[in-house]
Amino acid sequence: MPPRRLPAPPVDRTTRAPLVQFTFDGHAYDGIEGEPLAVSLLAADRPILSRSFRFHRPRGLMCSTGQCGWCECEVDGRPSVRSCRVPVRAGLVARGEHALPSVDRDLLSLLGLTSRWIPPTFYHHRFLRPRALRQRYLAVLRWFGGRGRLGTGERVPPPGRSARRVELDVLVVGGGRAGLMAALGAAETARRVVLIEAETSLGGAGRVDSGIEQGLDAIGDLANQARHAGVEILAGVAAIGWYHGMVAAIGEGLRYELRARTIVAATGSYDRVPLVPGADRPGVMSARMVVELVDRYRVLPGERAMLVGAGPELTAAGQRLAGAGAEVVGPVTAPSLRRILGRRRVSGAVHAVAGRERRERVDLVVFADRSPNIDLVLAAGAAVERRGGVVVPVCDPSGATSLATLFVAGSAAGRPTVTAADAEMARLAGQAAGLRAAAGSANAQGNQAAGSPRPARAEESAGAIVPGVAAALSAAAVPAAAFAPNTLVCFCEDVHVREIRAEQRAGYADPELIKRRTGALTGPCQGKYCVQAFACVTGPAADGPMGLPTARPPLRPVRLGDLVPSNDATVAGDATR
Repeated sequence: MPPRRLPAPPVDRTTRAPLVQFTFDGHAYDGIEGEPLAVSLLAADRPILSRSFRFHRPRGLMCSTGQCGWCECEVDGRPSVRSCRVPVRAGLVARGEHALPSVDRDLLSLLGLTSRWIPPTFYHHRFLRPRALRQRYLAVLRWFGGRGRLGTGERVPPPGRSARRVELDVLVVGGGRAGLMAALGAAETARRVVLIEAETSLGGAGRVDSGIEQGLDAIGDLANQARHAGVEILAGVAAIGWYHGMVAAIGEGLRYELRARTIVAATGSYDRVPLVPGADRPGVMSARMVVELVDRYRVLPGERAMLVGAGPELTAAGQRLAGAGAEVVGPVTAPSLRRILGRRRVSGAVHAVAGRERRERVDLVVFADRSPNIDLVLAAGAAVERRGGVVVPVCDPSGATSLATLFVAGSAAGRPTVTAADAEMARLAGQAAGLRAAAGSANAQGNQAAGSPRPARAEESAGAIVPGVAAALSAAAVPAAAFAPNTLVCFCEDVHVREIRAEQRAGYADPELIKRRTGALTGPCQGKYCVQAFACVTGPAADGPMGLPTARPPLRPVRLGDLVPSNDATVAGDATR
C-alpha cells in the first residue's frame, strides 16, 4: 500500500496549518502549508523525487540531515534544490530533474541495463574521433548527466552578503547536546566562546523533539545555560570551509570569517545506508526520518516495514510505525541483510536466517546505523582511522586530535548520545574538550603554531570510540570482502563495488586516484554518505590509521550567489557585539 496521511491528533482547529495547492511535474497536489515539499509528495504517493547521475536510478526521501541530495528538484525555476528543506506554499511550482519525460517514468533509466559495460571512465577513451564532433559529444554527455538547468531569462542579481571577521578564543561548530556541553566547558576559562549551528533551531530533527533520548537535559535548557555563561550562539550559520585554522561560514545575509585559537567540532553524525544491492530505492529510510514523519508530519511512510540494525532510534521508529497501524518485521542485524528488492520503490528484502536466505514482503526498510560527520576534521587535515568498520578521528578521550587547535566532541568523535548514560559520558567528554580548547587558546601561540600537528599516541586513539556505545554508530561491521559486486558505494555517481575493484586490479591503490577515476565522493552529497563505504572498500583490511582522498571546501552545497560580496565595505571585528 502507498504512504498515507495519519489522522491528525485532536488540536485546536484555529492553529492547524491550512491545505495549499502546489504542482510537481505539471500535476496539482495538496500539501500542508509549511511542511517540506518532499513530505507532501510522499504523502501524495509520489515517492520518486529525483534520478541518479549515471544510470537514472530512482531516488526518494531518505535522510534526516538534508545533506544526501537524493531529493533534489527544481523549485520555482531554481535547479538542484533539496526538497526536504523547501516549505510548501500556495502556488509553488516544482519538477523533477535529470529524467525524460519525468522522474516517475524515466526512459533514460534503461541505461541501467548496460551498467556493466559503461565504466565510470568510458568517456575518457570514447567519443574522441572525429575531433570536430567532440564538443557535440560533450554536450550530449552533459545532457545525460546534468543536475538541472539554469534559466536564461532575466534574473534579479543577488543582493550580496556582508563579510564579518570575528576573532575569538574558542569556536564550537555544532549546536547539539555535545556542542553545547563543549561550549559550557570552554566558557569556564575562555574569554570569548562562539557556537554556530547550521540549522535555524538547535538540536536537529528526530532527537529530543521525538522523545528518542529519554531522561536527558532539553536542548533549550542547555542553550539557556550556555547563553548565561557568556556563550554567543549563532543559529542558521553553516561552516563551509577550513582555511589554515580560519573557519568560513555563511548565515542569513552574512559571510563569516571565524578566526579562533582553538576549534571544537561537534558536528554530529550522518545516516549510514545499508551496503547491500538495492539500498538506494525509495522506501529505504533512516529511523530518525521515520520518527519525524510520524510524529511531526503525521505521515505513515509504509504499511509493512523491516527494521535493520539496533539501538534506541530503531526501537522508537518501530514503536511509531506499529502505533500507526503498520506491520513491523524484525529487527534484523545489518550483516544478515542481503539485498533490497524493487524497481521503482521497495517491494521486499532478503535477509539470512540460520544460514538460509528468507524473502520478506515489505514496502519500507528502516535503518539506524550512523557514522561520524568528519567533514571538518578531513578539511583540517587531522588524522583519521578505522575502528569497528567506522572511520573516526584519531583522538584521545578528551577529544584532542592530531592538530593542536582542533578537538572533537559527541558523535563526531564516535561517541553517540542516545541514552542517559551516554549523555553523561558526552557531558564529561564535551566539558573536557572545551576546557582543553580553552587552555590551548591561552598558550597555543607560545607552545605550538596554530594548526600544526600534535602526534596522537596509540593509547589516545583507543578512546576514539567509547566501549559500549560503538553500536549506535555501526550496528555491525561488514567485512569489505563480503560486499556484493553490484553494491553501490557512491549513490550520487552510481559507483559500484565491482568498479572500484577493477581500478584496484589495474594498479590504482591510492584512494585519491580511485576517486578521480571513478567519480566516487564527487556527487551532490560531496562524499558525506559514501566516504565510510569508500574507506571500507579501498582501505586496509585491518582497523587502524588510514588515508582518504583530499577534502576540499565547500563542506556544504553553496550557490555561487551566496558567495557574492555586497557593495558594503567588509567590516572587520566583532560580528555579534
